[in-house]
Order: sequence, then C-alpha cells, then structure tokens
Amino acid sequence: MTFLRDRQLRRYLILQLLLCVFLLAAGILTLNGGTVSGGVAAGILFVSVPLLLGGTLFFLHRRSRLYQHAAEIVRQYMDGDFSSHLPQNQEGDLFQLFSEIEQLSTMLQSKNEAEHKNKEFLKSTISDISHQLKTPLAALMMYQEILESEPENSDTVREFASKMGASLQRMEQLIQSMLKITRLDSGSIVFERRDILVTELIDRAIRDLQTRADQEGKTIQIEGKPEERLLCDPEWTSEALGNLVKNALDHTAAGGHIRIAWSRTPAMLQIRVSDNGNGISSEDIHHIFKRFYRSRHTLDAPGIGLGLPLAKSIVEGQGGVITVQSTPGEGATFTVSFLTKL
Repeated sequence: MTFLRDRQLRRYLILQLLLCVFLLAAGILTLNGGTVSGGVAAGILFVSVPLLLGGTLFFLHRRSRLYQHAAEIVRQYMDGDFSSHLPQNQEGDLFQLFSEIEQLSTMLQSKNEAEHKNKEFLKSTISDISHQLKTPLAALMMYQEILESEPENSDTVREFASKMGASLQRMEQLIQSMLKITRLDSGSIVFERRDILVTELIDRAIRDLQTRADQEGKTIQIEGKPEERLLCDPEWTSEALGNLVKNALDHTAAGGHIRIAWSRTPAMLQIRVSDNGNGISSEDIHHIFKRFYRSRHTLDAPGIGLGLPLAKSIVEGQGGVITVQSTPGEGATFTVSFLTKL
C-alpha cells in the first residue's frame, strides 16, 4: 500500500472515513427511531453529504492543477527549457514519478550541454583549419596560374600545372563545403525566407552548370508550372538544388538527360531532379547522404562526397525533406519536399 505515502491522499481518505462514520451513525439513529434521534440523523446527513462531495471535488481539483502544472513543466523540458522543476518535497507514488522525471531531465540537460560544447569545438576546429588553409591555397593557385601562362614553359610543365590547378580547385571546393556544413550544424545560419518563383530558383541553381552540360553533351530539361512559388531562402535552396543537378551530371554519360520538374499538392511543393545515368545500387542508397561517402561503383566519378549531405542539411534546416529513389542502370530521382500553407 505504497500509495498511502501520499500526504494529500491520506488526508482525503481520513476525511472520507470520518464522514462515513458520521453517515453510519446517522443510519443507526434513523433505525432506532425517535424524534430526537431522527433530527440528529437528519442534521448529520445534512452536514456530511455536502462535506463528502465538497472534499472529493476539492481533492480532484488540487490533483488536476498538479497534473496540469507537471504537464506544463514536462513540455518545457521537451522544448529544452530546464529552468523549472517538478515538486518533490512530498511522499507518494506520484511524487516519486516526479523525482524520476527530474533525474531524467537532469541527464538530458547534461547531454544537451555536452552536445553543444562538442558542436562548438567542432565548429571552431574546422573553421580554424579551413582559414589556415585558405592563405597557402590562394598562393598555390597564383603560382599555378603563373606557371601555366608562361609561354616558354614546356608542354610537360603546362600539363602538370593544369593538373595542379584541378587539384587546387578540388581543395578549395572541399574547404568551402566544410565551412558551410559546419555553419549549418552549429545553427549559426539564419535562413532568410522569401516568396520566389520556382523557375527563378531553378535558374539560379543551374546558372553555372548549363555550360558544363553543353560541353559534356548532356541535356537539362525543365518542367513545371511557371506561376508556382515557394517560400524559402533563395540562396541556400538554389545551392541545394544545384548540388543535386551537379550530382546528376557527375553520374550521367554523354548524351544523357537531367530532368528538373516540380508540382504542388494541397500540402506541399515538390521539386524532383532525375537523370538516366548509372543509378544507385541497393547497398549504397541508404548511405548516399553520409559525408564523404563514395560508392565503390563510382570511385572514378568527380566530386568530394559533400554535395548531397550539404543539400540535405540545407533542405532539412528549412523544414523540408529530401528523398531518393533509384533503379540501378536506369538513373535516380531526388525529391525535395517543402510544406506549404493549406
């Protein structure tokens, strides 16, 4: 009978027991008969019944307020606010439960603080490394341009200078991508949402990729209603879509097609980037958004393994969802979904 440790419940039960004794006494007096006994019994009933009902309502009201207060504090815990605390200064099963919840909230608070410190450390470390690399990288790129532009240099020197330039560009792309992902992970990016035409968003995404597609003999097709609009951060969202298009170009052979289409449902707007390239194998599709992941089937393809993770972070950072479907040998389709107002 551990429930009797609850002080409020004990008081309530004692009150009910006393009232039951009075009611029993009233019943006995009534059975004995007599004017005096009947009057006393009526008086006891007149007092006991309202007290019984009132005591029950009072107890239930106090318990209801306690439950509402506890529910509000638990909601604050779920939102990451641990400034309030549940009452623990009484005995009973209910307050023991409150004590367990408080211990759990303390553990969650400690984990949140540790996670925040780890993120800040990671952000600071990657930022320091990236900034330290920028200066020598810029110098190397300048030296490479000088070597490649000198007319008296031999063909061999120019060839290696060109290869060095490609490697330096890859390093620069890696640094920029790492910096962006670090900023997204740390929550330091504030997305500036505004209403924009989807066509304008797509134009921004493929602006620097159309020339590459033409040079490689690949076609980018655009399909969708021109009047459709989307509330998003245009700069970041166009970068995410551009990464999807770049990924399609990386894995599509000459003569291939990349299709960008969008459509609206009552609840969301979806943008799909499809290609008729190699597709994604079943063993790779569950890892495709992991950072630096490179499939053994596509090791020769360009890229550094950060484009898709960056696109995912950008989309999810704005409350969207990104998914992928693929049939090996037939191509892949990436779908970006954003909720819209009904």
